[in-house]
Amino acid sequence: MIKKVAVVFFACATVAEGAQAKCLKKAAIATAENEKSAKWYALETMVQAVSWGIWPVFVADGSTPGYRISTQKYRCKKDGGAVTCKGQATFCPSGKK
Repeated sequence: MIKKVAVVFFACATVAEGAQAKCLKKAAIATAENEKSAKWYALETMVQAVSWGIWPVFVADGSTPGYRISTQKYRCKKDGGAVTCKGQATFCPSGKK
């Protein structure tokens, strides 16, 4: 019985590790006074969706420890006196934390 439990635990741990290695695609919409700020707020929201643990570091210095951003796309439009941007980004584990 103990051997079976150990094997099941190992299999679950292996599946979980494999799941963590996959890239995450995120999207967000943000509105700000200019395009640069709207893009930053959209990216900040995507970082929060990936991990609240890396969010404070991102806000402090713009880095995403443990992840690299492999693609970023934005579509921005003037929205009255502001700019609204729809953003998409892919976050892949980097192995660096």
